[in-house]
Order: sequence, then C-alpha cells, then structure tokens
Amino acid sequence: MKSLIRLLTLSAFAAFMFTACEGPMGPAGKDGTNGTNGKDGLNGQDANSFCVKCHNTANWAAKTDQYHLSKHFYGTSSARNTKYCARCHTSDGFTEVVTQGKFVVSNDIPNGVRINCKTCHAHSAFDFAEDTMAQILTQTEPVALNYNNNTTTTDYGKINNLCATCHQIRGVTSVNWTDSLGAIKTFNQLPFFPFNKAGQDDKADVKYQVGQSFAVHDGNQTNLFTGTNAYEYAGQTYTRTWKHSANDCIDCHMNQYNATTKTGGHSLIVNKDACTACHGGDKITPVQALIDAKRIELAELLTTRKVFKKATSTAGVVSYTAVPSHDFYGTLFPTTETTTKFATALASNPTVSPTTGLVVPGNKVTMAVDKDFATRIGRPWKYGELGAAYNYAYITSELSLGVHNPVYALQLLQKSIDWLKSN
Repeated sequence: MKSLIRLLTLSAFAAFMFTACEGPMGPAGKDGTNGTNGKDGLNGQDANSFCVKCHNTANWAAKTDQYHLSKHFYGTSSARNTKYCARCHTSDGFTEVVTQGKFVVSNDIPNGVRINCKTCHAHSAFDFAEDTMAQILTQTEPVALNYNNNTTTTDYGKINNLCATCHQIRGVTSVNWTDSLGAIKTFNQLPFFPFNKAGQDDKADVKYQVGQSFAVHDGNQTNLFTGTNAYEYAGQTYTRTWKHSANDCIDCHMNQYNATTKTGGHSLIVNKDACTACHGGDKITPVQALIDAKRIELAELLTTRKVFKKATSTAGVVSYTAVPSHDFYGTLFPTTETTTKFATALASNPTVSPTTGLVVPGNKVTMAVDKDFATRIGRPWKYGELGAAYNYAYITSELSLGVHNPVYALQLLQKSIDWLKSN
C-alpha cells in the first residue's frame, strides 16, 4: 500500500511539473497560403515530379546501358591506378584532385574504382537556379593545365571544365630514373614539350635525347578545340576559332541517342546521324580523310629527314616514331656501326616499396651498342623539326583526326610541311 501511495504521489508531481513548464497557449496564428505538397521553388514545379524525370528506374537503366558503351567505362584498369594516372583513370583519383584542389593524387590507388556516375555527377548542393539537370557536376571550376606546371588555370566554360580536367595534355608520369650504376636520380628533361618561347629561333639546334618525350597522350582534345599549345612557327598566323567554337562538349558527345548505332547520349560517342539536320550528310569523314592525308604527308617528310622512322606491321599497319639524335646522357649518336655503348633506352624498372606497398618507378638506363645507326640523323635536330614532330603527335594523339578544330589542325600540319620544305 505504501508503494502504491508513493507511486501515485510521484505521478502527480511529474504532471504538475510538466504543466508548470508549458505555460499558457498563445494567440491563434494567421492562416497560411494553401500550397501544394512538394512545391519548393523549382520554377513552380512539384519537387517529386521534377526529380523523378531523372531518378526513375527506366531512365537510370537506359543511361547505365549507354554509359557501358563508353570508353570511360572500359578505359579504366588496374594498370592505370598509379599516382600519375589515377587522377583521370579512377573515380577515387578524380574526386581527390577536384575536391582538394590538387593536380596529382597523393599515392597510387591499388583498389581504385572505375569512372562512374558519381565521378561526374554531384548528388548534393544542387544549383537549380543556374544549372540544368544535366549540369549538376562535380567539377565546374577553371582547370589547372599540365603544360604550364599547373600554376595558372583556364576557364573553358562551366560544363566543359569537367571534361577539360582530364582531356588535356598529360603531365609527367615519373620523377625518378636509375643510372647504369644503380643510383636513383631525379629527371630534369621530362616532359619535353616544344612550345614556342619568346625569341625562339625555328632554325636553332636542339638535342632530342633518349628519355625525352613530346607525347601528348590520348587526350588533348581541349587544346585542339581551343586552338592552343601546338607548335606555331615564327611569323605565321593561326586561326583558333571556327564555327563550332561556341559549342559545349556535350552538344556533340551527348547528342540524341541512337539505339541502332548505339551512339549519342551517355555513350559519349558522337551520333553522326544527329548532325545531318544541319549538315545534310556526313561531313566528318571527309574532313578526317583530308587531315589524315596531311598528317601522313608530314610524317613522310620527317622520315626523309631521318627525324622519324617508318615501320609496317605484319598486319599492314604503318607507324612512325621519332628517332633521338642523342643518347640519354647527351652523346650524339653516330650514323655508322660502332662497338661503343650508348645509353640507348630507359627500360622501365619499377619496384614495390616494402613499407608502403606502392609502386616506385625506376626507369633504368640501358647501355648497349646502337643498332639504329642507319636511321640516325647524325646532327642535332632543328627546333622547327621538333615542332613539326610535335604537331604530328598533337594531331595523332588527339584521336578525332582534327574534327575538334579542323581549321587549326590543317594549319598546324600545312605550316609544318611548308617549313620543312623551305628549310
């Protein structure tokens, strides 16, 4: 009985305390506007209906199927998860560089995730007032570029900045090399981009050494589109813009999806049929054929000068490669057979750190008798020759065969050809 009385007393006291803290009821408020559930200011649209345009099962499945056709999906692999490649070949690396304002990731990413939807598309902090649904992106800021040591940025336009973050000339892929005695040293000659310098003489001598590279990687589309960072000869003028210069990347690479040809949309493969409304037919193929012919003409001229060498595979594929004039240590290669050993190559010699488990590039110098003496030029290159060779690589590595800016592409090739013929 005493327990029951104590329980009732405590209950009454608690009720009194809650009542005492609540206070008197305030006056009735004014009736609000009778709105529709889900309206949140997206141009008067119902939020559920607005979001479901993209976020529905059918649309998600369609976009995923299209994206699986893209090179972005199949272009990532474990071989490209190393420090200097992961920034563009893994989702983890791309996220790291754009969120932390870096150019190269901190370390290798052995278990890097493939490029996927969330690599490009942000799913928070939507800016509906300025962006369309397709422009809710993870990166829209001006881009740090490889060729100027990432010290300045270039603004290609909000949606284009996402693409330009990766689709530009590649930077260094290694910082160390190992000499013939096993000592590890730091590179001081890579990469080797022959961009014009103030007062540069096209006819000046330049050593093109083993280990130097003017390869621009398969991704300098942004540079060609804007007509920048190719080699331009002194006294020549170049046209950088053309009739599609105001377009965004997605205007062509995400145009109307064609289920038959499996192009357009999120495949990122241009649907050529969608262009015929303006062009009235295929205008891309003839342009590519014209530019490719000029590219081969340039390569043949460089081969004649022994700046390039030509090879034909068993399958009949013709290729051109640059021939260094000097070995890795700067010694001029002779044009006759000799038993002297030269630093003829940098054989990749990567090791794995026992403490971090990360790959450490080695690039060990190979000392050997030169077997390519017959292809050597026997003198330093001219800077104009290096520029012409670079322009060949610039167009070849860009992959569109000049379609991203045919006016500039043709000028680069033709002016390179003209300089070689005149010098």
